Amino acid sequence: MVLNRILYQPPVMHPRRRQDVTHKNVHQLFQARNFQDSVAARLADSVKIPTVTYDGMGHVGEDPRWEVFFQFSNYLKKAFPRVYEQLTVETVNQHGLLYTWRGSQEAMKPLLFMAHSDVVPAGESTSEEWTYSPFSGHYDGEYIWGRGSEDDKSNLIAMLTAIDCLLACDFIPHRTVILSVGFDEEGGAEQSYGARCLAEILLDRYGKDGIEMIFDEGIAGIENRFGTDFALPATAEKGYIDVTVTVNVPGGHSSTPPDHTAIGFLAQIIRLIEDHPFKSQLVRNNPTLTYLRQAALYSKKMPEDLREAILGAQNSKKLLEYMESDRERRAMIRTSTAVDVIQGGDKVNSLPENASVLVNHRIAIQDSVQAVKDHYVHLLAPWAREQGFTLQAFGAKAQQENSTSMRPGNNTADCGDLTLSAHYELESSPVSSAEDARFRLLAGTIKGVFGNDVVVAPELLTGNTDTRYYWDLSPQIYRMSPWRASHDPRGTRMHTVDERMPIKGLMEMVHFYHEFIRIVDEVHMDDTQSIHNQTRHESAISPVPSQQVCVT
Repeated sequence: MVLNRILYQPPVMHPRRRQDVTHKNVHQLFQARNFQDSVAARLADSVKIPTVTYDGMGHVGEDPRWEVFFQFSNYLKKAFPRVYEQLTVETVNQHGLLYTWRGSQEAMKPLLFMAHSDVVPAGESTSEEWTYSPFSGHYDGEYIWGRGSEDDKSNLIAMLTAIDCLLACDFIPHRTVILSVGFDEEGGAEQSYGARCLAEILLDRYGKDGIEMIFDEGIAGIENRFGTDFALPATAEKGYIDVTVTVNVPGGHSSTPPDHTAIGFLAQIIRLIEDHPFKSQLVRNNPTLTYLRQAALYSKKMPEDLREAILGAQNSKKLLEYMESDRERRAMIRTSTAVDVIQGGDKVNSLPENASVLVNHRIAIQDSVQAVKDHYVHLLAPWAREQGFTLQAFGAKAQQENSTSMRPGNNTADCGDLTLSAHYELESSPVSSAEDARFRLLAGTIKGVFGNDVVVAPELLTGNTDTRYYWDLSPQIYRMSPWRASHDPRGTRMHTVDERMPIKGLMEMVHFYHEFIRIVDEVHMDDTQSIHNQTRHESAISPVPSQQVCVT
């Protein structure tokens, strides 16, 4: 865990070509209140269309709950007529959208943006808690309110608006720009009717590593930490696995219960699981290490003992204590364990014959799907032997050495079955290098939009995005929603009551996408070494102390 490599902050970058576009859009149009209100109206109208996906939805074309997405795609066509006239727009599986803005130089790999049109349910139980109804799309001049206003319709509307503004200036890109819009990102881990099929089409069209770089949603990317504004594009995301633990025992009448019912046994198992978390580790390829290094070098108010622990890397214990002292930080270095769903029992006077718990895990970079399974077997096999259970672990019968023939306190020799099963297994993503010239282009654009005082550092995303289907398309994948979280004093509200998007943040998104398209368009990636050298020279700063056929 030696942090001896300095990642220099890049210089501010602004587009050099077509300064008339900068003057007309950035200096004039984006500052105009009537334009801001028109962009807000676009987002507000999109929120009014309840494109909700639920866990376990049926196939597109079969489940009627997909029908509302036709209304949404029709709305986009109406809201962005110039985009639909000048870009190639393809429909995939009825509701996925693929926009292609063809560049003049085919040798340049495309720039790919991603978004999704679906939202999570608002929840009837909390409907009265909303300031404005969840799908009102209310705009009060400061915020656009409603489900999806932040996650993820804000990114989609901002991307399309940025492209529309460039089209209005007769901007012709050298590099092809692609916008891939899925529609089931929120619909459950195993559902993949949108992004998977879009990715397959792109892979067939452009080939492995055929995309220059990919930019998708993430956290509100500009946060204040240690008295310093940090931009935090995620260069990796954790893996995923759901583990179900099921206890099966003989039933009977509740008047003559055993010492422990199926639910009682399950309670013991849940306690074992929660009392034995996965090990926290700071491994070299975790982007969190690079972030910590940048924070120690450039932050204004980091405690000196923490700064010394990071830069010196001599006190790994103190650094681990710091990371583990907050659940958000802890999630960056540990496979998480969340007991989320429990089932068991049918009637008050009938002993439950089975009970189960579903445990969600987000897999840390140092672990794997197999490591999670091994953890469960290692943890529960001794308990199963002691209690007289037969253990079926992930499709195989575990060896039961020294099995207890009689469970203490019970006259039954064979207590029952303990079954472990896994659902939706996803390894942690590849890590995009923060030393790559393409990351420096991203960082330079961020500084150009948000200011040179912003420190850009990679981060690990603890959740999962649709990029899980796009790994083969590019080694450089970034996940961030490019706006300042400080624009909303209540903080981000995605997936909860009173989700809302500040108009200031929405306009920052438009500005970022507008500039990022132009900056990446001006660079031939064959010149990556010169970009690296230029960045290093100009920015050295003294450190401060279920499958469905894909149809187009």
